[in-house]
Amino acid sequence: MSEKSTSAKNKELFSGMAIYAIGTFGTKLLSFLIVPLYTYYITTSDMGTYDLLHSAMSVLTPIVTLQISDAAYRWMIRKENIEGSIEATIQVLFINSVIFSGLILLFNLFIPIPFCHYFIGLLITSRALQTIQKLLRGLNNKKLFAISSILYSAIYLGLNVLQICVLQVGVVSLFLSQIISNILTIIFIVCLDRRLFRNYFKPINFPFVKELISVSAPLVPNLLNWWVMSSSDRFIISFAINSAANGIYAISCKFPSFLHLVLNLFTTSWQDLSIADKEKDGTYYSKVFEKLYIFSFTIIPVIIAATQLYIVLLMSPAYHEAARYVAFLYMGTIFQVFSSFYGVGYVREKKTKNASLTSIYGAIINFVVNIGLIYFIGLYAAAISTFAGFLVMWLIREHQNRDELQILIDKQKFVTYFTIACIFSSVSSIFNVYADFIFFALGAAYFLIVNRKDLKSILSSVTRKIHKKKVQKQHV
Repeated sequence: MSEKSTSAKNKELFSGMAIYAIGTFGTKLLSFLIVPLYTYYITTSDMGTYDLLHSAMSVLTPIVTLQISDAAYRWMIRKENIEGSIEATIQVLFINSVIFSGLILLFNLFIPIPFCHYFIGLLITSRALQTIQKLLRGLNNKKLFAISSILYSAIYLGLNVLQICVLQVGVVSLFLSQIISNILTIIFIVCLDRRLFRNYFKPINFPFVKELISVSAPLVPNLLNWWVMSSSDRFIISFAINSAANGIYAISCKFPSFLHLVLNLFTTSWQDLSIADKEKDGTYYSKVFEKLYIFSFTIIPVIIAATQLYIVLLMSPAYHEAARYVAFLYMGTIFQVFSSFYGVGYVREKKTKNASLTSIYGAIINFVVNIGLIYFIGLYAAAISTFAGFLVMWLIREHQNRDELQILIDKQKFVTYFTIACIFSSVSSIFNVYADFIFFALGAAYFLIVNRKDLKSILSSVTRKIHKKKVQKQHV
């Protein structure tokens, strides 16, 4: 590949990251900072129940949606049958939503579900918004995607503060805030991108729906297995320990989910670029992955120390125990992102069945390790099993996609950074809050030294753009 082509791809990759960052990073940061609010107004037991229902929603999501929007995205990003993809996706989602709403209400008659109606409302509206935003990416309308994310977060945060602090509604406010935010954001998106405003009551194009589902259906068990690794811990904790312990673990998981959000800015833009790209340039892909794993492993010492300080200094004492478990959850998140990075190979070649198989192995490892250790080391088992499951999944995906992505990894370099990250993760939970200040300083120095060239390059690029804009204004 020519230098010009590489430069163009880098520009497209980081441009996509910037747009997604505008839409998600700032607003999600506010959502992250509001977590201490929950710890003072919502009990550990109620938080555990809410988190359990959220986990149940995660396992129902791929079944309700059939992940058809992922298949439609693949067609749309390559400019193939865009209108048909939109119509088929919404039609399938609507029909499945009606069916599953009825089934959940029927199930509730025999086994009561806490906050059942709120649960249904959140399940349907969240999946609808997720699907609509996926279609926006397929339409390459990244700006509206970003704006809609900002709008959602603004509404959600505003309603949360009003209901939790002022009205003191309690855990119900978490459901209501999300449902209302989902609905208003969907209306906003459809009104601004008229390509989504179609006649969805026309006859279903069954041959094309069948073609979409042939690609998306294997992603359903794949997502279910991802759920086993990401969320099944909650059910095991609630059964083996109690709901209050699950509430503490839920707070621990919120911090790695923020890291996943940050790294997902990259993987989301990477998916847009690599799936649309019909070339295979292993040299470029190898450089991109190397940048990703170096950044991920070197940021670990900084964020572990910062998270533990944040929990102990700002949160209710009832939740301080959550600081112990974040280290290995962060490590699990990194390999979750690596797995998503390599998952592009399956979607490019429509080999989504292989993606499902890799997640099965990861889910088995997660479940076995969790069950085997939870009665001996408590919540540590859930964190370690999550890390182990995603590590195994990535190792298998890396092996399967070598030919497709042609990524070459400098094993010595990878193992070195990985080992240092593991050492920090292991020792961080042993020391007290005063040691965390030292770990944070050492980690920050380590991160800056290793990434100094890339950080300098980014800073120079930003400086040039600012200077260019100033010059343009002077000539106006």
